[in-house]
Amino acid sequence: MNKTKTKKTIMLIMLTVLAMATLFATDVTNASASKVHHKRTHKVYKKKKAKKRHVAKKPKHKKKARKVAYKKPAAKKKARKVVKKVTHKKARKSGFSSLYRSASSKLGHPYVYGAVGPYSFDCSGFTQYAYRHGEHKYLARTAQMQYNTNRHVSRKHVKKGDLVFFGSSRSNIYHVGIYIGHDRMIDAQNRGVVTEKIHVPWWHEVGYARVA
Repeated sequence: MNKTKTKKTIMLIMLTVLAMATLFATDVTNASASKVHHKRTHKVYKKKKAKKRHVAKKPKHKKKARKVAYKKPAAKKKARKVVKKVTHKKARKSGFSSLYRSASSKLGHPYVYGAVGPYSFDCSGFTQYAYRHGEHKYLARTAQMQYNTNRHVSRKHVKKGDLVFFGSSRSNIYHVGIYIGHDRMIDAQNRGVVTEKIHVPWWHEVGYARVA
């Protein structure tokens, strides 16, 4: 009887130990699996975070690129302005050259009141002819009208090719010539087409005008 009881007790103890060992093994397995899962989740989270940072940084590069692209047109504009100024100066020089060629080709031709060329001229007929053939610009017929219809400039700012006017006043102009520099002009007067000084006793200069 005692032997049977002892056997049963041993069997119970063994079963209890076995059950406990199985539970412990299951706990260990679950713990390690949880640890692995946690590591994997942490890695995925880290990757996502890194991606987000990378994406967040991109707009900065874009902004920089935009700034550079915005500065470039300003440099082009400057270059265009310089080219424009140089071209304008050249055009002005070549404009006067052709005007002077046209006017000086008539040196020595006689003065005739009311004549507009090509063989004889009065003062305004001469300036009208020189501008039409030298610069393809059309002036009014009389000296007074030429003064009234063109942009007035001061003596300080007068340039070659500007018209110079003479008379008793600005509303009573009776003579016109073309300024050629160094206080001289080319004009048609009683002696015919000549070059002469502007400031002389027989002329009273009243103003200058630039033909547009």
